[in-house]
Amino acid sequence: MSLETEQSELRRSREAQERAVESRESKEKEVSEDVKAAATMERADFLVKEVKGSKQQIQNIMLHMQQVLQAITALRQQLQIQTDDATNSVEQDKERVEKLKEKIAAHKDELLKMKDELITAQAEQIREGEGAGMSDEKLRERAQEMVERIMEGIKN
Repeated sequence: MSLETEQSELRRSREAQERAVESRESKEKEVSEDVKAAATMERADFLVKEVKGSKQQIQNIMLHMQQVLQAITALRQQLQIQTDDATNSVEQDKERVEKLKEKIAAHKDELLKMKDELITAQAEQIREGEGAGMSDEKLRERAQEMVERIMEGIKN
């Protein structure tokens, strides 16, 4: 009987270990999805900030270009030199503006591609926050509205 009892206890011990492993694996899967959603939201925030920062840089460069052109025009008038629009610093500024425009376009494109992931991540955050009792459809609608506002903010 002691042999049967030992085998029975050993079997129960193995089953308990298997359940513990399965439990840990399911927790790891949940955590990885939460981490994935958080990473998606963080990337979107970063891209929105990059777009806004790049737009501000473009405005500053354009303002600087205007000031430089005005200063050059004033100096040429004082020195009575002919007008020549092709100035090195202005050309460099124009190139920089074009590069920033390309960067903005790439970030906007990436955000548009991430839209579904952002909606899913936002719905998960709402569910964890104030939307615990909301239906999945209502959560998705609310998340979609929030993501649309973010997208609208970067279009302008």
